[in-house]
Amino acid sequence: MTETAQPMQFPKEHSPVRILVVDDQPIVAESIRRLLANEADIEIHFCQDPTLALSVAADISPSVILQDLLMPEEEGMMLVKFFRAHPKPNDTPIVVLSSKDDPKTKAVAFGAGANDYLVKLPDPVELTARLRYHATAYHNFLRQDAASQTLAYNKELEARVDSRTAELKQALDQLKQAQTKLIHTEKMNSMGQLVAGIAHEVNNPINFIYGNLNYVK
Repeated sequence: MTETAQPMQFPKEHSPVRILVVDDQPIVAESIRRLLANEADIEIHFCQDPTLALSVAADISPSVILQDLLMPEEEGMMLVKFFRAHPKPNDTPIVVLSSKDDPKTKAVAFGAGANDYLVKLPDPVELTARLRYHATAYHNFLRQDAASQTLAYNKELEARVDSRTAELKQALDQLKQAQTKLIHTEKMNSMGQLVAGIAHEVNNPINFIYGNLNYVK
């Protein structure tokens, strides 16, 4: 039996904004947490070890990844490329945090796959607005993707139902043909028995007469 993909679950209309902060300095994560302290629907998750960032992102499914550009264990640009190559968080918005306000560095970051670039630490109003913008766009993308997969799943189910219906119709037609042949065979058998009975009834007096012709003469 061929396995079919199950339809995706639609993200809730008011899903929490889950932020994954990837930075080797805990003080940066704490600063981000304080900047967003008044945003009740924003969750902050922190990963200090950049080599674990991919697995953490795959586990928590963040709405936005906020990562530092300069880290000792993993070069920031390379980490962005790793995120984009990973099968699960490859579509998650990535906002790069850097102390450099350099156009060339920004261009390289965008070229690597980053969605946004912020010089740390940004104003809380700007940070909140950008995070919400990327999170909303990502959640809408997930809903659209889920709707597309559900539509494809429903079409596959309809195709399987149509195929099964055609098979059942063919089987029913074959059954009707077999019944028709059986009825015809039964009719022929009954007619043969009737003809044999009539012939037997006619044969008896004929044989009687033929056997007594000499006596009649």
